[in-house]
Amino acid sequence: MQTYLQRRQATYYYRRVVPLDVRKEIGREHWTFSLGTKDAGEANAKARLQAVEHDRLIAKARAAVAPVQPVASISREEWEFQEEQAELACADLYEQDMQSEELDDFLAANPAMASRIEAEQREQIGLALVEEQNRRASLIQNQAVDQAGAIKPKGKGKGVYLDTDILDPWAAERGVVPKGKDTHKAVAKWFYERVGRMSVEQIERSHVLAFKNKLVEEGQSVANINQKLSRLRTLLGWAFANEYTDGNAAFGINLKQADGRKNKRLPFSITDLQTIFSSPIYSTGERPKNGRGEAAYWLPVVALYTGARLEELGQLRISDVQHIEYPDDDGEMRAGWFLHIIENTDEEGQDNKLKNSSSERMVPVHPDLEELGFLAYVAGLEDQKGRVFPELKPNIYGRLTAKWGEWFGPYIRNDCGITDKRKVFHSFRHTFKDYARKRIPAEIQRQLMGHAGKDTADDYGEGYDLHSLSTAMARYKVPGLTIPAPPKPATQMQPK
Repeated sequence: MQTYLQRRQATYYYRRVVPLDVRKEIGREHWTFSLGTKDAGEANAKARLQAVEHDRLIAKARAAVAPVQPVASISREEWEFQEEQAELACADLYEQDMQSEELDDFLAANPAMASRIEAEQREQIGLALVEEQNRRASLIQNQAVDQAGAIKPKGKGKGVYLDTDILDPWAAERGVVPKGKDTHKAVAKWFYERVGRMSVEQIERSHVLAFKNKLVEEGQSVANINQKLSRLRTLLGWAFANEYTDGNAAFGINLKQADGRKNKRLPFSITDLQTIFSSPIYSTGERPKNGRGEAAYWLPVVALYTGARLEELGQLRISDVQHIEYPDDDGEMRAGWFLHIIENTDEEGQDNKLKNSSSERMVPVHPDLEELGFLAYVAGLEDQKGRVFPELKPNIYGRLTAKWGEWFGPYIRNDCGITDKRKVFHSFRHTFKDYARKRIPAEIQRQLMGHAGKDTADDYGEGYDLHSLSTAMARYKVPGLTIPAPPKPATQMQPK
């Protein structure tokens, strides 16, 4: 979500340009003022509250000028953009991947502010923009004039269904991967099974609300319900954008989370870590079949020392473990090992996929990983053109770690006794963040973990150099934890 933050000499400011179509009504070209804080989390929270209020003012102004606004100026592309922004504003605050780590920390320590943001987002901007969506849809439908260049619905929705007619062209146009296509197809099936089969122009807001209520009655979790509603909204939004229907009936419909943090992933405690790393895999060298050989040992260890996502580690190729020379602050040349987390296809045809563009990065190999023998393990692999964890096999969607993840969850529940379902493999990423924040500057943490920057300034330049990253990574520690090393292979990793 856009927060409109700027930083001037360590103090955060809010700056937002007023849209052209409402400047006369609002009486200004932009809002710019100091937020009175140097703390990123507090600034982010204050900026979101300001954004909520300004969204409300913009929606109100647009409603006021609507009767005299030329319909021709309302393009479908403009409306799609506004709907996307509205969806972000209406989304549950705690389910947004774009939320910064600093804001997350600040809200955890200030629950009153968290509650206020959530309430204002839902009650003000949510309702205002739903009303605005309906108003604009009516304008497009009832006032469009072909000669003026506006869009006129053509009634194409009759006999057009989500699963058989909308799904394929939507997926083709958006370049959706097979898994994404299947999950959206499943939601269409869920919707029809609970509400009845109907073509897209027959789907009304009452049907979507009935679908939501059915899911609640069935005991679905809040997160699952909102995910299904989001996917349904995506399909209906595409149908609207392509003139198969006159509006998106699922727009703005979400299920409110009574406690937005109760399902939040938790980091592992030091006791959890000691339990995991003294389990049979580490204490006696067991290698369960579904743990896929040495992946059972190394994936948790490397995750703890990098904060990387499971699939990022599972798809590492040996060529991604690189020995690189770099200058230090005095210009003296140094060298070290790095994991190159990248999205591309290598000469062997091996694909690597990342969550987003900011996920591509160089991550120094921590000294503890070297001492445990990670580089020696990589050097000892038979196929030096293959992957670091060659026993991982892709599922039908191409994800190398999907089956491994299905094994790891029961392993920590049954073999390690960690029963809290909020603690999963991704908890290693949260754990890395917890220990890193004590020793590593926030901006370097974000770069190491592949987080998007928190403001516009972070989009400039290439980030911190390799010396800064290596120095910071060497400061990372997990006090009180000892991990038994695996048997050492004969081959040692050599610089190329």
